[in-house]
Amino acid sequence: MMYRSSRRRSVGKPGFRPRRRRRNYAPLVVLVLGILVLWGGIRFFQVLFSPGSGDVASAVLQIHKGVTEFSLRETETWTRAYSDQEFLKGDTIRTMPNSRISLSILGGNTVFLSGDSVLRIEKLEQKSPERKNIFLSLEQGELWGTVTEDDFSEERRSRFVVQTPRMEMHIRGTIFDITSTATEDTVRLLKGSADIAVLNAEGDTIETLEIGVGQKLVLNDVTRQKVLAGEDVLEMVDNSFQESEWHLQNLENFAPQEVAQIRRKIEVTASRNQPDLAVDTSLAAPEILSPEPEAHFPSTTETVTIEGTAPQEAFQIIVNGYTLTKFRPGDRKWTYFASRKFGTLLPGENIYSVIAVSRDGKRSDESTVRIFYEGTDIPPKATAPAEPAPDLDATIDSFSAPVILDPVLPDPTKPYATGDPVLVISGLVDPKTNAVEVNDYRLQKFEPGDTEFEYTANAQYGNMSAGENTYRIVAFGPDGKTAKTEIQVLYTPTQ
Repeated sequence: MMYRSSRRRSVGKPGFRPRRRRRNYAPLVVLVLGILVLWGGIRFFQVLFSPGSGDVASAVLQIHKGVTEFSLRETETWTRAYSDQEFLKGDTIRTMPNSRISLSILGGNTVFLSGDSVLRIEKLEQKSPERKNIFLSLEQGELWGTVTEDDFSEERRSRFVVQTPRMEMHIRGTIFDITSTATEDTVRLLKGSADIAVLNAEGDTIETLEIGVGQKLVLNDVTRQKVLAGEDVLEMVDNSFQESEWHLQNLENFAPQEVAQIRRKIEVTASRNQPDLAVDTSLAAPEILSPEPEAHFPSTTETVTIEGTAPQEAFQIIVNGYTLTKFRPGDRKWTYFASRKFGTLLPGENIYSVIAVSRDGKRSDESTVRIFYEGTDIPPKATAPAEPAPDLDATIDSFSAPVILDPVLPDPTKPYATGDPVLVISGLVDPKTNAVEVNDYRLQKFEPGDTEFEYTANAQYGNMSAGENTYRIVAFGPDGKTAKTEIQVLYTPTQ
């Protein structure tokens, strides 16, 4: 007997299609999702435990003078840089002539660059608070640096390296200076310790030298051959560098007392050869801004800062016969440190006379300030009864207005004209100043007791517009006192 299938054939029936058997994609979907989850988990742990997985390590720029440009990694375009800008691995920074900048790198490590310098950040990473890697390449120019010993001592796994085409300097907590030109490098070690890997023309290490405090290495083709021959090539750092303004200006940020002693020594030496000059009234006398006349200082005072402004023609500023080595022609500010340790601040009355000398030998009339130092060794007056302690508040009744040092006005009756979209306005304020505002904006970096202020007008940020701009600088002193000054700026965009 034959049995016929109960499933009917669909052939020949119009409008009807056979149902296809559904495929089960669930295993495939599960497999794909599993792979994605596994890959995501691997990436998560790679990111979580990879070096520098936290904040991106960066170097923060401060422009102290002049103009600086930068080029980002894998680009050849140069763009103007500004203070507080952050730079990463692969970025290159170059300074224009007569410039000076600093980079703060991973905490307490700072390098300064002079004008006409080019620096590339080769490596910048912080794997942990105890592991930091900083590799800088100085292509040309001069670099002065200070590195924290706690981070880069021999016991640490961190590395701080500065390289040039001729050498690599491995630094371990130190103060150092490197100058690189087309033909030679000069390395100076002022504090700490470091190793220098001397490289051949192909960039391979031919010898590693340990450089000590107070030593320098001049590395060129001649000394490279001496190194190969096993000769000693290390020299002593010359005094002219240790007394140079470049070194002292940088060191002053970290060891002000040490710098004050060096400057005092230079001033004493320079004063021995100071010629006698006749007074020429055509040269204006310097202005003394602080301290206040007749000011009293307690016996605990170690140093009194005397500062003021200089006439535009000043080539030198001389205080009590000492030529200020920090003052440079064209500077509008001068500073002198009267020190008890060096005998320029004595118990009782102290008078400080300040004169300016022009480049052609003109001598200004003198400006003087008298102060009183309450030293404990003041001999008592036999003919007069003891006097009560002076009222220090009586010496601070006046509150001086801010003085603008930069920009310098060629004609005080006309606005300052500029085509630059960025203008830094800086100057001096009374030492009793607690805060400074420019056009109602309070300067965030100004601290009570500071005597200098700085404000950046930037067309890009909207605080400088085409045409005439007025900047009103207000200083806030004790007991609600205020003092103000203004400057007009005529901005004419060049593009």
